[in-house]
Amino acid sequence: MPYDPYSRHPLDPRYNPFVIPRRRPVRRIKVRRAGEPRPTSPPSAEDHSDKMTESQPKAQQPISTDEIEQQKSIDWQEQYARLQADLENTKKRIEKRYAQRHEDLRARMILDLLPLADHLEAALAHSQGDAGGEGLREGVELTLKAFLDTLSKYGVQVIDPLGEEFNPELHEAVGIVNDPDTPSGHVAKVLQRGYTLDGRVIRPARVLVAQ
Repeated sequence: MPYDPYSRHPLDPRYNPFVIPRRRPVRRIKVRRAGEPRPTSPPSAEDHSDKMTESQPKAQQPISTDEIEQQKSIDWQEQYARLQADLENTKKRIEKRYAQRHEDLRARMILDLLPLADHLEAALAHSQGDAGGEGLREGVELTLKAFLDTLSKYGVQVIDPLGEEFNPELHEAVGIVNDPDTPSGHVAKVLQRGYTLDGRVIRPARVLVAQ
């Protein structure tokens, strides 16, 4: 049957007094299936306002002029203490550097003088069989003794390890010999005496070790 727009519909409240007019839209109810999570209710306006209040930063209290000046004074004191500590550390570092440099220069100077003692000792060794050179030998011995006494005033000590046990910290072994009069591992002959400066070895003694 074709639609007639001028015909009266039986559910039209204008023409049927038994039909109750609908003033509100129909509310659709969503049926939740078994196992589905329960929908959460949207946040209310009060909750939203509370969150906005919490997120807003609290108003800072004004800082007085005395507190500002006190904070500046504390900052200056800390900075001054830090700079003073840095200055003290720098002074100690420079003093240590110059002291080490002084020790190195002193050791180098003494090492340059030690060949003079070696030459005097060699002269004494060569003059042992010369019967006519007693006066010269005595003069060389006195010169060597005076020279070593002068070095001892500046902290220099002689290392003469003849007959002692070999010590690699003080001695430099240049060879091994068969010496029945010397125990094994001991110094049988000293080729060149060593020297220490304030207890520090500046030249080890060159020795031959008994086998």
